[in-house]
Amino acid sequence: MIWRRLMLAVCELELLPIHVLDRVGRLARGLGAQLELFHCVYEPEVVQEWASRERAAQVIAARVEERRRRLERLADVLRDQGLKVEANVRWEVPTYEGIVRHAQRNTPDLLIVPALHLPKELRTPGYREGRLIEECPVPVLFLKTREVYSRGCIVAALDPQPDRAGGELEECIIGAARTMAHALADPPVRLFSAVVPGRRDWSGAAAAGYEVSSGPEAEPVAETEARLEKLASRHDIPGDDVRLELGEAVSLALYARETRAQTIVLGAASRMPAPGAHANALAEKMLDAVECDLLVVKARHAPGA
Repeated sequence: MIWRRLMLAVCELELLPIHVLDRVGRLARGLGAQLELFHCVYEPEVVQEWASRERAAQVIAARVEERRRRLERLADVLRDQGLKVEANVRWEVPTYEGIVRHAQRNTPDLLIVPALHLPKELRTPGYREGRLIEECPVPVLFLKTREVYSRGCIVAALDPQPDRAGGELEECIIGAARTMAHALADPPVRLFSAVVPGRRDWSGAAAAGYEVSSGPEAEPVAETEARLEKLASRHDIPGDDVRLELGEAVSLALYARETRAQTIVLGAASRMPAPGAHANALAEKMLDAVECDLLVVKARHAPGA
């Protein structure tokens, strides 16, 4: 997996911390990537106040240009680091839809979004992490931690049941984790999965080509352990860097703290019902639960991706 074009969504010009620019700059340098800063602006009072379409268009153009000049100043900080940076502003509403539409037009390899540290009741309809996870056609990296990147690991979080696309999502998760590690001077990549023993639907494992025990009481732990070992061997990941937990998937947050993870990489579905809704709900839950950055990827050929 190669990322040559990164896009940073600057949702709030006034609230963008300097550590975000430092972190994005380090990723871009590590990947040898070009960078685009993108900002959406929308002021409903402009549309309401100016009945004349011509006058409203003039005011909108002035607002966009003013924001563009401010965004260019942020871009200059990154250009001073030797990076090739483009800055773009569009009049869009709501914010998350504007970000998704721009990503669909320009198809960057990675979208980077500063995660807002706001309680759920204060999050505005214009910024919904969950909708970005669901709608965005490219991987999304949510920057959460304010700490400087250290030598902490990159955690590739895998579902205990392989996807029906023959493990394509798993490969995307591990590939993205290895790309992040490459950008950050090669910290270790670790595989993690959590499984709840008991009755489970393992038809996905069979469809992916794995041997599973027959019968309604099939125990998923052994199958998951064997599958993780095969994945680790195929990707040259040492056995000591593989963890299978017995419990709910939220134990991922505890594992990330234990290993001082820099980034967690997990998968999500794209515009899909039941299974996808669960996957996306886990990604949203992890955004609240973990202290490190979170990278959400999808299978390349997922519906809507």
